Amino acid sequence: MTNVTDEPAVDEEAKRERDGPILLLLGTLYAAQGLPMGLAFIALPAIFRTLGYSPEAIGLLAFVALPWAVKFVWAPFVDRTGGRRLGRRRSWIIPAQALTAAVYFLVAATFDQARDGIWPIVVGLTVINLIGATQDIATDGLAVETLRGRALVWANGLQIGAFSVGMMIGGSLTVILFESAGWSGSFTLLGLFVLASLAVTLLVSETPRPARDSADTRVEQPSIRNLLRRPGAMLMLSIAALFHFAHAMTGAMIGPFLVDAGMSLVDIGLLNGLSLTVIPVCGAAIGSLLAARFGAPRVAVLLGTLGVVALLLWVIPARSMHTTFGTALAISCAVGIGSFGAYVAFFTILMQWSSVRQAGTDFTVLQCAETIVGMMAAAVAGQIAGKFGFLALFIVTPVIGIMAMAWIFGALRRLRSICNPAELLPERRVEQVHS
Repeated sequence: MTNVTDEPAVDEEAKRERDGPILLLLGTLYAAQGLPMGLAFIALPAIFRTLGYSPEAIGLLAFVALPWAVKFVWAPFVDRTGGRRLGRRRSWIIPAQALTAAVYFLVAATFDQARDGIWPIVVGLTVINLIGATQDIATDGLAVETLRGRALVWANGLQIGAFSVGMMIGGSLTVILFESAGWSGSFTLLGLFVLASLAVTLLVSETPRPARDSADTRVEQPSIRNLLRRPGAMLMLSIAALFHFAHAMTGAMIGPFLVDAGMSLVDIGLLNGLSLTVIPVCGAAIGSLLAARFGAPRVAVLLGTLGVVALLLWVIPARSMHTTFGTALAISCAVGIGSFGAYVAFFTILMQWSSVRQAGTDFTVLQCAETIVGMMAAAVAGQIAGKFGFLALFIVTPVIGIMAMAWIFGALRRLRSICNPAELLPERRVEQVHS
């Protein structure tokens, strides 16, 4: 047997000791990055509505997430810079966490809703998300540079699961705390959570692994151009853009459909909360276990296909334009388990393919491709639902999803012939690829 891995064999105990602290750090970082998203999309819409703000004003909160869609623009700069004393990634992460906590504490100390209105919150959250999106580039780069094999699977399980926990804290817990502690107590809690994450960051050091092509002594500045020149780049971009396309189409119209189908706003809010928090955590756990056991490519296609097929279940209530909370929850669980489990596997593939030489840039570009195309999918879904109805939309989207999965299956097979097998297979199985 020929070992095609790019690291010496180490025993399981040594790998756990090496990877455990990094996984703990990644979990706290991803959770902290989920706080402002839960605040913006779960907590603040409900809080501002109770304070009498119009839906039009509340809709401005959607713009606070814009930095996450365009962070690929400055990702090469993050890859090119960083201090040696703290580590290339921690030199970005530590200041980002300190600044984020400072903004939370500033809002807690100075914000007066009656005096200031909604704008300070919108501006503050936009700043926090700009910092968080930048931190995410460094965080993803840290994962790619320090982990491999099954450890990358667990890292991506944490990315989905911990981010969802962060959304739960920033969303549901903030709403509950706001009733008794107001703005000051709510934002102080969020700032303290970020400080706790900062403490973990200060305790865990980073030790990047060597590049797969470490024998190549050329030094190139990280750039999007370097990514596009890599073998299989366009195939990987197509995978990133398509794997969640059908879910983005359906997800954008579930809320309006449920309103038309007779569900109360309270039930819709509860369903949205579960769909953004509990269901992703469960799906991420299942996806992590399966991908670690059977490999990310196989699980990505399997769960991805099951997830898009499950979208057909929305046809059942759409035929009668009536549904109950129980029915909607059951469908959301079936769809969400497949979707978020596939997310873990696909993100693992994207990380495994990303170059250690510019890990933040590569993964960020791929991630942004999924985000931007998802926004386009939502716009297309609105047009289909408006012209042909929800039933037509829920019939069309699974078909599009199955076609996307068929393309992805072929793309992955082609990538296996282009890339080093170590880049696309779990560490445990790589040694058996060639004999």
